Amino acid sequence: MTETIALEINLQAYVRREAAQRWMATCPHIGVVTHGDSSSDAKRCLQEAVELWFGSCIERGVLEQALREANFRPSTSSRAGKGSRRLSRSKQKGDILGAAFAIHLTVPGYEAVSLLGATA
Repeated sequence: MTETIALEINLQAYVRREAAQRWMATCPHIGVVTHGDSSSDAKRCLQEAVELWFGSCIERGVLEQALREANFRPSTSSRAGKGSRRLSRSKQKGDILGAAFAIHLTVPGYEAVSLLGATA
């Protein structure tokens, strides 16, 4: 059995019509923007782009730095158990146009190296 740690991610996103057949979707918290031919297409593209953003940060070992640069900070929520780390978004002012929707994803973040080693 491989032991893994997965990251549960919930972000606010927005979608709006940009032109007759062009919809823009954005996740301003991490600066990801994409487009599609319909509202649902733009949302699907944004979901994929956010997954790729997190995957890329994990692969390069820069996730914590990228989140801090996006104005996230470790959470002090009472729901965070002893020894666990939760990140929360600092308040951001300003209006963002478009209909709000949520992005939910679970990203496999880390995998444990086998302690016993393989026997040949």
